[in-house]
Amino acid sequence: MIRRFLVSLAITVLLLVIQSTWLDAIALLSISPDLALLFIVFVAFKNPSPQGQATGFVAGLLQDGMSSGPLGLNAFIKTAVAWSFNAFSGKFYIDRIFMPFLFGFLATLAKAVYLGALALLFKDRLPAYDFLSYQLWLEAAYNAVAAPVLFLLLLPLERFILPRERHT
Repeated sequence: MIRRFLVSLAITVLLLVIQSTWLDAIALLSISPDLALLFIVFVAFKNPSPQGQATGFVAGLLQDGMSSGPLGLNAFIKTAVAWSFNAFSGKFYIDRIFMPFLFGFLATLAKAVYLGALALLFKDRLPAYDFLSYQLWLEAAYNAVAAPVLFLLLLPLERFILPRERHT
């Protein structure tokens, strides 16, 4: 279990580095996909244990350290999104294209909802998504398109990330 968590964490760190450096080259209107969020959704959905939440929390803390936002903001959001998708673990079959696409879209919306709830709690201290602006919907679309590609790339690594009985 510790080995799977450490491998998940290493992949998340790699994805955080990629999204904070190289993905600027393919950003649309300064918006790029959140690969770490997509990976956390992958782990949380495919594994009924709290591995996804733990990975989300640590990855969020690392992302908080790299950003100028408040410490714990990304940790909370990534943990909450992982918890949301972990609730669906084992409830239905995930195909290779449509479900990852849907998960990428819904994960972005969940991220926006959790951030909005925090912004209501801490008035004028946190930036929240505007649900009527193009930024949220462009990020959701970008994550939706990136999710099937990332999920396919992660298939060979499942044996290192997931318990033996959860491999697809």
